[in-house]
Amino acid sequence: MAKGISTDSQIHISVIFLVKILIGISALIAGYYNIQNKFANIDRSIGDLHEEVVILTSKVSAMEQEHIEELEETIIEQKSLLQRMGLKK
Repeated sequence: MAKGISTDSQIHISVIFLVKILIGISALIAGYYNIQNKFANIDRSIGDLHEEVVILTSKVSAMEQEHIEELEETIIEQKSLLQRMGLKK
C-alpha cells in the first residue's frame, strides 16, 4: 500500500511566511483601491471639464449673437446715412 498523509503528520507553516503573505495581499488590495480612487478623480475631473466646456460654448454663442446684432445695427445705420447723403436709394 502506498503511504499517504497519515493522521500523525503535521504541516508546519512558518509564521513569517504567513505574515509575508498577508502583507503582500494587503499591498495588492491597497494598490487596487488606490487605482480605483485615481480613476474616480479622473472621471470627476472630466465631468467638471465637460461642464465648463458647455458653459463656455453657451457664453461664446451669446457673444456671437450680440456681435451679429451689433453688426446688423451698424449696417442699418450706414444704409440710412447713405440714403440721407443721396448715394443710395
